[in-house]
Amino acid sequence: MVDWPTRMTQLDRFLGRFTRLRPAEGRSVVAFFTYALLMMLSYYILKTIREPLLLTGTSAEIKSYAYAATAAALLVIVPVYGFVFRHTGKQQLTRYVTAFFLLNLLLFWLAGRSGLDIGFLYYVWVGVFSVFITAQFWGFAADSYNVKSGQRLFPLIMVGATLGGLLAPSLTGALFPSVGPWLLMFAAMILLALTLPLVGWARRLVPPGSQGAGDVPGERAHGGFWGGLALVFSDRYLFLLALLILLLNWVNTTGEYILAELVVRQADAQLASAGGIPKADYIAAFYGTFFFTVNLLTLLAQVFLVARVIHRLGVGGAALVLPLISLVGYGLVAFFPVFSLIRIVKIMENSTDYSLMNTTRHALYLPLTAAQKYEGKTTIEAFFWRFGDLAQAGAIYAGLHWLSFDIQQFALVNMLLSIGWLLVAYKLARGYRAKEQAVSLNHPPRLVRRPGQRVLVPGQPFEFALPLDTFVDPDQGDVLTFSAHGEGSDVLPSWLHFDPETLGFSGTAPAGDWTGSRIVVRATDFDGAWAEGQLLLERGAPGSRG
Repeated sequence: MVDWPTRMTQLDRFLGRFTRLRPAEGRSVVAFFTYALLMMLSYYILKTIREPLLLTGTSAEIKSYAYAATAAALLVIVPVYGFVFRHTGKQQLTRYVTAFFLLNLLLFWLAGRSGLDIGFLYYVWVGVFSVFITAQFWGFAADSYNVKSGQRLFPLIMVGATLGGLLAPSLTGALFPSVGPWLLMFAAMILLALTLPLVGWARRLVPPGSQGAGDVPGERAHGGFWGGLALVFSDRYLFLLALLILLLNWVNTTGEYILAELVVRQADAQLASAGGIPKADYIAAFYGTFFFTVNLLTLLAQVFLVARVIHRLGVGGAALVLPLISLVGYGLVAFFPVFSLIRIVKIMENSTDYSLMNTTRHALYLPLTAAQKYEGKTTIEAFFWRFGDLAQAGAIYAGLHWLSFDIQQFALVNMLLSIGWLLVAYKLARGYRAKEQAVSLNHPPRLVRRPGQRVLVPGQPFEFALPLDTFVDPDQGDVLTFSAHGEGSDVLPSWLHFDPETLGFSGTAPAGDWTGSRIVVRATDFDGAWAEGQLLLERGAPGSRG
């Protein structure tokens, strides 16, 4: 512990306005924040331009089948990923995967500029890209931080991802009519390439006491994709995580179909009216505005609400919020299937998903082993995430061609799925609490140096500080906050000032008949456990020393 940083930097103090930080954690947060920002700027540019590339010449039904094709593609790609993972280090793997997707983008860019129709294939590729690029980032982050640090810092790191999602769609929607998709795709390639040097830098900046535990001796290894599946099906907690992801994505993508169907109807209606704009421009403008609104709300929630919600409800409790929103939202749409309502429901659903649920989803892996974080997480987010796409594609096909469903019926299906999703989230929340206690049972702070007493001369100014190791927290990744108050009171005397960062006291000792004061100094950890010590301030004669 003597080598751990003990002084808060200016950056730590600034970021500490949004969540509690240990000394020197601010630099690592900025590194992961920048990585996430560049990654999501690139992704959202690619995601926004894929909509008009696909929907301009086809229907929303084809979009649902593209999700299913993505799930099928992952069955081929994930075993290759597992092979590369077993033969490279974690940082090298991240660089190799990023370089692979950069090569893919170059090929799409060349094919698109030559006039080839890449809409469907590119749509599928973006789905694969989103799974791997985000899963490897958050697996890497979860492996870099311990449980308590990750719970505190993931909401701040997610702000970078959210900010990228806020800026990219609005700019893409505005620029698409004038510059077209190919220049935007090239810009996304540059942004993605800038993440490569951040991989090692971010890992190195995580300070001692905040770092992950690393590999566990004797931990069972699972090789390849099938090893990941065996791991998921043999562990109840991972299986519940897989069900959560499956139901989350099934509900969300069915909602995307409902929204896309109504967007296409609106585009066709305005095109048929006098002065209508081209269909592709309308769709690009709508999704640009839609993504901007979603991500603006996401950013506000991420900065001001997520850390507080997780602190108050816990990671497990936070997992219940989104299924409740979906249950209520799609219940309303089932009875009032109008464009304005589904737009509001999807904005609320997506903004909560991208802020609170996204942070919670990644934090749910914090108390797991390295094999569960990498093999389990990759399997769940690649296979089970896209299996939800496959399930919704089958449901969309059956609903449209066998059951003649319209918007209302699909909304009712989503409402029923949300009930099952809520039950799974409840069981997962209980499992998380048990695992968190097993790996990081909270221990209260300890008073290791009694404050003792100080002699103050009446009418004379004074300044002193308690040693920074007066209190010690035995939990790695935890953070202490300090306060002081008078004995029998909730506040300090008016003549006494306390600096909670340096444990410093200053002021001017009162004159008159003052004989002394007892001050209670308290250290509180992130979970609310605390320890106290008493500081005795005594009256002294001129020339006496405290």
